[in-house]
Amino acid sequence: MKPIPQTVRDMPPVVRFLGVVMLLQLVLWTLVPSLLYSVLPLDALETVAWGSGFSLGNAKHPPLAGWIAGLTASATGHADWPFYLLSQICVTGGMACIYFMAREFFDREESALAALAPQFIFYYNVTSPEFNVNMPLLLLWPAAALCFVRAYRRDRIRDWILLGVMSGLCLLCKYTSVLLFAAFAVFLLTARERRRLFLTAGPWIAAASACLVILPHAMWAATGGIAMMRAYVEKRMAAGEAASWFRLHILGVLTILGNAVLVYLIPLGAFWLSKRERPSVPSDPVRREAALFAAVLTGVPLLAMVLIGLSGRSIRAMWLVPLFFPLGLLLTALFPGEWTPKQTKRFRRSVIVFFALCLTGLTVAFSVKSDRRKHFPARRFTAEVSRMYTEKTGRPLTVMTGNAWLAGMFRHYAPGHPQGCIWNNGGEVERLGPMLKERGGVALTESAEDMTELLKQFGAPNTPVFTQDVEYRSLFGKKRTRTVNLAVLDGTAAK
Repeated sequence: MKPIPQTVRDMPPVVRFLGVVMLLQLVLWTLVPSLLYSVLPLDALETVAWGSGFSLGNAKHPPLAGWIAGLTASATGHADWPFYLLSQICVTGGMACIYFMAREFFDREESALAALAPQFIFYYNVTSPEFNVNMPLLLLWPAAALCFVRAYRRDRIRDWILLGVMSGLCLLCKYTSVLLFAAFAVFLLTARERRRLFLTAGPWIAAASACLVILPHAMWAATGGIAMMRAYVEKRMAAGEAASWFRLHILGVLTILGNAVLVYLIPLGAFWLSKRERPSVPSDPVRREAALFAAVLTGVPLLAMVLIGLSGRSIRAMWLVPLFFPLGLLLTALFPGEWTPKQTKRFRRSVIVFFALCLTGLTVAFSVKSDRRKHFPARRFTAEVSRMYTEKTGRPLTVMTGNAWLAGMFRHYAPGHPQGCIWNNGGEVERLGPMLKERGGVALTESAEDMTELLKQFGAPNTPVFTQDVEYRSLFGKKRTRTVNLAVLDGTAAK
């Protein structure tokens, strides 16, 4: 057996503990859903569907998450476990960035504590198996913040360029990343020595670098993409126009703030129970800078969300997913003083307990609860539909249409991996609609009303519609049945 390297032996115990936790996160949170789920979660399947075309944009989101999902599916033969691993790479990569960001302010031990704080946030564990557009932000936002800290503290050109690249990638993932950039700007305005940076080349080099990264997508957006996305958003919001004033202006804000309070309280409690001291405003200038930095990076986006919600525009709790990565930095700054071995031991124990509770809770929940979006027999169902289509038409299934869940399911699991056109996503209809109308395919829905709309778009009104009952169940759960509507499109809609 090789001896443990001296560099590892010289690490503080809590730093080694951080490495162990990150390894366990990668392995266990990949393994458990791989064993428990029969089908990828909804958001992952949707990302696979609209990411398969590697287009520069679609009606719902910028393209980066779709590109990642499409590449992952193609490179791994459309297996499920790489998507769970991909999510955990985002989680642990983000924790590593938090550690190095904290190292700009603290020693190794306190930086490890800051990086462990996300373990008490549900977005980093219970909801993490579902790869979607928010998961890459768990890595990209901390990476951008790390580049920002190094850029404003050292004012090196390479750090400003890296900040721009990371910022561009954040925007290619989700437009709400502008809230993070607003926080960067606000923080620079909080001190004279930082305000002077606006008069130097650094921030403008970062802005130019970000523009270069997003340039192809920006050109797509300028040539019709923004109009398509606006139409999609307006259609989704139309259903809520009849809602009460309270629901439109207040309920969403209360939901956002309630989620934020819960997220804050759990890691705050872990720090307080471990340290056995009350948090206080730090007297050390470096710790004050760290506390202000963390507070601004979370507070500015949260305030912006509240103002958007109060204006009556739609806000969603999922916007909060990447928001709390600076929380460990803030708590570490507010609990000053050297941590004793006993205190760090209590903190490590609380991390282990919370980690085990979350993992056990998810394992039990999805072992006994049958959920169609977790336990649907996707491979068998898609194979049966594909075989039926071939028997009826004499040709293999190359394209189908349905909602995001069904379209992604066929793209990922069906033999030959046919294209899946999400029927209410304008970008996918523009890309795959002509193929459906010319070659024909299969339409599948979970409601009769949706099937009527699908046949208007891609088929003929008199196209026969069949129903198929599909049974599914979890490992120890009750057997359940889901009815799916199915129609074979003969390709006459283009004629």
